[in-house]
Amino acid sequence: MLHIAWSAGDQYAGEAVVEPGSAFILARRMNLPEQQRLVAETIDGTTYVFVRLPYVSDPALVVTATAGQPVVHRGQRDNGAVVELTSPFGGSTTPAPGQKISLTDSGSRIELRFPDLTFTAVVTFALPHAAAPDSGTVQLGVDSLQDSDAWLVGAIAVALSPEHGVVAHGDLKRAFALWRGIDEPSDGGFDRNVLRPAIESRGLELPGPRLNKIVYLVDRCRRTSEFPARLLDDVRQRLQTL
Repeated sequence: MLHIAWSAGDQYAGEAVVEPGSAFILARRMNLPEQQRLVAETIDGTTYVFVRLPYVSDPALVVTATAGQPVVHRGQRDNGAVVELTSPFGGSTTPAPGQKISLTDSGSRIELRFPDLTFTAVVTFALPHAAAPDSGTVQLGVDSLQDSDAWLVGAIAVALSPEHGVVAHGDLKRAFALWRGIDEPSDGGFDRNVLRPAIESRGLELPGPRLNKIVYLVDRCRRTSEFPARLLDDVRQRLQTL
């Protein structure tokens, strides 16, 4: 569940609670009355903020609540706009038009800036609970990777990648097939049925079909520390024994 506190200049502000599967959307609506430049309303669980400005795209921003981390989609075209995502720790990124980015830190700030309007949304959400050592709860291990190709291929990709690079496509495909005990799939079948679903399940979207999918997958898993070091060591050890 997301909590979003938003403001549009000094005149408008509000809050929204977004359940998984729903979204928070900033969009253009030119049929609003001239004296009413902004309207906020909730429809079927999705909160909309409509603004009466011709240079705001429809939609300009979409924040989607998922079972994992929320995803921000920049629909805003250039039109003189600056879109910036800033973590509570100070790091920032500027998504390109059409790009989707997962928010990894609760309290992240999204800003859409025009010369005469600054729209701000602060997104807070519950972070995954880390189990205390020896708490008796089940921790992530190699056996838990068996339930999901997306988890498995991500763990193998990170485990086999050098510190400043990524594993070769053929080596990753071969290791995945060896782990699953299946015939090595074709390049196209592996990309279509394993790599692309693994990327999309993490809220990422490739800008083009010919880009290196392994780069996107490994970067995402490393940025979010998805797999602890002990698990990666276990993955390497199991691959050596197969």
